[in-house]
Amino acid sequence: MLKQKEKILVLGLGNPILSDDGVGIYAVRQASSLFIHPQVEYQESSLAGFGFIDTITGFEKVIIVDSINWQKNPPGTISVIKTKDLTNHPYLRNFHNLSLSGTLALADQLGIPRPKEILIFAVEVQDYSTFSEKCTPEVEASIPKVVQMIIEQVKSWLSIDEEIYIEGKVKNV
Repeated sequence: MLKQKEKILVLGLGNPILSDDGVGIYAVRQASSLFIHPQVEYQESSLAGFGFIDTITGFEKVIIVDSINWQKNPPGTISVIKTKDLTNHPYLRNFHNLSLSGTLALADQLGIPRPKEILIFAVEVQDYSTFSEKCTPEVEASIPKVVQMIIEQVKSWLSIDEEIYIEGKVKNV
């Protein structure tokens, strides 16, 4: 259970004009319209590497929603990944960006406080390069499930069972 001053970040990553690459942003937008709590903040970002550290600093727990192209599962498959399951190889992707595990390792080496828990909800994509503000049908169909997973995880961290509805939104007290 979180203490009253501790905060949760729900972060949608991706590019909403590159078809399935926007799935993380679309899911977080929907979750933010359905679940409101003073300890929960929703953000969208296309940052990686060093810029990512600033985004997550100051939060106790973080959910990242992003697309993956592992080509191991059908498009729309949702994987839940804990940061401890990521490889600890801080390789450079290019001159500006580190991998997520590399970014977290850098934060640790620099003594930058980071969240105690980070969960990644990763959606297998089909098309991440076509200019489109819509996901492919398989990925689009996964968004309601991701939204449900976000809300359930946040409520679990907050130890919330009861909710009231205000103006079509769930507001927890």
